[in-house]
Amino acid sequence: MGNEVSVPARTRGERLGTIAPWLVCLAAFGGGAIVLDGLERAIMVGAFIASCLGSLLAVSQLHRALLSMRRWMGDRESALGTFADDRAAAVARQFQWAVEELVSARAELRKVEGLRVQAEERAAIAANEARRDAEELRAAREKLGAMDESEVDRLHEKLEQAEHAARDEERDRRGAERRARVAEQQVAELTRTLRLVASTVSSGSDTLASRATPSGPLALDWTLEFDGSVHSLRLRSTSPEVRPRNARVLDGRGQPVAESSNARQRRPAQVVLRIPQSVAAAVESGDWSAFRLEVEVDEVWRGAVLVDRAQPVVDVEVMQPRAFRVVS
Repeated sequence: MGNEVSVPARTRGERLGTIAPWLVCLAAFGGGAIVLDGLERAIMVGAFIASCLGSLLAVSQLHRALLSMRRWMGDRESALGTFADDRAAAVARQFQWAVEELVSARAELRKVEGLRVQAEERAAIAANEARRDAEELRAAREKLGAMDESEVDRLHEKLEQAEHAARDEERDRRGAERRARVAEQQVAELTRTLRLVASTVSSGSDTLASRATPSGPLALDWTLEFDGSVHSLRLRSTSPEVRPRNARVLDGRGQPVAESSNARQRRPAQVVLRIPQSVAAAVESGDWSAFRLEVEVDEVWRGAVLVDRAQPVVDVEVMQPRAFRVVS
């Protein structure tokens, strides 16, 4: 309480001490102007007026200095308040980050604890299985020890006979598959030969009529190539009179999935187009339910189907020894 009262008192005392010299001067000059006469009165009047103007100027300068100081102090206080707010916000963010990291660390700890429990359970299960296997192995050894050598020899003979029978059966199965593949290949070659002969002996008028009014899809012979990164489908017409210029593969909505380029082909009678993995899978499986093949013949797009054969046709000129695969 003493400080709160004494501070304003000292402030008023300082103000009175500052104004007192001006008041004394004004009183002296005013008294001289009243008492004296003539030139001395004029001097006193001038001194009084000068003292008044000086006091007013001093008071105005002091007031202006106080206003400037208050403004500077206000700006400084505002800047310090902004700095303090920024520091508080930064501390709050750091605290929030620390809390989030603590929460994530606890979550990771719980996860690791769960993994540890699972590992212990798996270890216990593995130990039980190992114990069970050891018991079974010990029982089997006891049985083998109790068995006579003749019985062991008979078991060995039975095992050898079973292995020989399995090998013979596997050999017979492979031989049957090999003979079946050869027979299917011969049938496919004979079918292609018959189709070529039938298309060759057809008359020119029938050929023109069939070109004008195509009936049914066009059968194409094909070769599926793979260079290690991209699949390519090489198409050949089974009829020497029909030579497709371009080919394309459409999806179920009619959108093109793959299309041959308009560049000049190395073999004019063949069309090559690059196809994605999904189309290659359809070619390998023979399931074209999701795609549709079309070829351009005489500037008309016609539907086409691939010749169904059991063995693929290998194009030797495009085979790459580094990475090449032909599948049907």
